[in-house]
Amino acid sequence: MDTNMSIEYAPQEEEDIWIDQIKSLHLNGRLCDWVTTFHPQKLLCSPMPGIIHGSYNLIQEFLFEDGTVWLLRFPRVSNVSPEYVDEKVATEVGTLFNPNPLELGPFILMEFIEGVSLGEALKKDDGSRLLREDIPERDVEFVYRQMANIMLRLFEIDFDRIESLPTPKTGYSVPIRPLTWKTHDILRTGGVNTFGDRARGFSTITGYFQYINRQDWKQFRHQPNTVIAGELDGITTYASLDMLKSMMPQFVDTEYEKGPFKLICDYFSLANMIVKSREDLTIVGVVGLEWVYAGPAQMFASGPWWLLLNRPINTEWDFQVEDPPEVNERYFKSQSLQEGTGGRRGKITQAPRERGGL
Repeated sequence: MDTNMSIEYAPQEEEDIWIDQIKSLHLNGRLCDWVTTFHPQKLLCSPMPGIIHGSYNLIQEFLFEDGTVWLLRFPRVSNVSPEYVDEKVATEVGTLFNPNPLELGPFILMEFIEGVSLGEALKKDDGSRLLREDIPERDVEFVYRQMANIMLRLFEIDFDRIESLPTPKTGYSVPIRPLTWKTHDILRTGGVNTFGDRARGFSTITGYFQYINRQDWKQFRHQPNTVIAGELDGITTYASLDMLKSMMPQFVDTEYEKGPFKLICDYFSLANMIVKSREDLTIVGVVGLEWVYAGPAQMFASGPWWLLLNRPINTEWDFQVEDPPEVNERYFKSQSLQEGTGGRRGKITQAPRERGGL
């Protein structure tokens, strides 16, 4: 649904003040002094030119005297709700827990992985998050094979219920019901809290999908600008949500109805993968796994939207349900090839199309 612009301006103003604070700490040297305290040898460092503004994070690179590079990552004030910012960081990493004396908020400090983002190497130049359509076939298949191998490894991890990931290293107390990208986005851009009772998780896919549908209904009813194009727009949205509710049983993979549940990353994209270079697309690192939780196996098995060259919710989606795009078949072919190697236990479930599968 559309963004509620009435709640957009205050967070942006807060972020402008926050960024000015970071710049000031740059100039007086306190930011570098603070980062140095985390280095094992307490080596001096200096900030590298430019600050990276991601969708949900602000990133600054630091160069140490020995030539190593670290990344300092803060959740963006404008795009992450303050009441959930600690939890967002705590569910991404569990190796370091330390107060921030500079009062800049929660942070992640990590080593730099040499290489380039796969997104930079392959995505379109128009600002979208989609793959270029002129990529050589051999490069696409090479990336797909690596991705299939990564997905198969992750699919081996089982969970007993749909829930937040445990945080045994830090001991951070995380509510059972997960902090998902969708739920946070409804709150952040719509101003409607659809979390419900976070002390309760879900033991079935049906229960979780019903919860997701209730989120949409609550946003539709309580966000002031959900109907902006008149009565017909409201009727259409109402009918769509009602139809989705009635079709819910068709979207459930009965084999995995009660688990095991799998690791879901709502915001996994090209930017999460680091490759050696633009010429060598060997994946050397997977980073920035945000909005991660234990969820339905069939959600894990859906082909990532960016590998399909388009979003299924795009009104210009250029294929019919019975005629999926070529890249979809190519992705699952690569996945099948990987399932036959390496002694993997089991394989990724692929729900039939009538249940929402691709």
